Amino acid sequence: MNAALARPFPQEDDFDDRRVGPRHISVLRVGRTVWDGADQLCVVRNLSAGGLMFECLHPPAIDQHVTVELRSDKQMTGIVRWARGIGAGIEFDAQVNVEQVLREERGTLLRVRPRAPRFMRRGTVKLIGRESETILGDIIDIAIGGLSCRPEQPLRRGEPIVASIDGIGATNAELRWTKGDVAGIRFDKPLPWRAFQLWLDKAPRG
Repeated sequence: MNAALARPFPQEDDFDDRRVGPRHISVLRVGRTVWDGADQLCVVRNLSAGGLMFECLHPPAIDQHVTVELRSDKQMTGIVRWARGIGAGIEFDAQVNVEQVLREERGTLLRVRPRAPRFMRRGTVKLIGRESETILGDIIDIAIGGLSCRPEQPLRRGEPIVASIDGIGATNAELRWTKGDVAGIRFDKPLPWRAFQLWLDKAPRG
């Protein structure tokens, strides 16, 4: 059995559990890690000014240079100094301000709000409305908390829907925005970790 699959990722209820210590902060944050041109879901567990520890289903090798993205405006780069099981320890290229990295930005005067890491993948989402009408949408990008897609017909903003993706499952969701023929969908709850990463492994890249 794959050792990475033998240990489950934390549950969604574990999000944002912080315990502040003198040298580091223990935190559970979903992120996106990238090396050698490939990306995957990761869970950041410990963060300090000089480095972090994360877990992922396909961990990098020692001395690998990686990028870790916690939000669209929070990217950190470093070298893998140790790797055990599904965990890896990263030494940053340059020290970071931990509180600034963890701060939840609420937008600027330009109404630009940082968002969760997005994965450029192609696939199909089924959007089921109140009357059980199913509208198919071509996925443009996806995050653990939502996606953008091109639905085959217009949706009404704010209307509750169910978003279903083969291999991941179904979740209650809401249409948050539209721009031309593109729609932004927010999930009521984060997608399940394991199913989401396994779907990312198989889905074609956008």
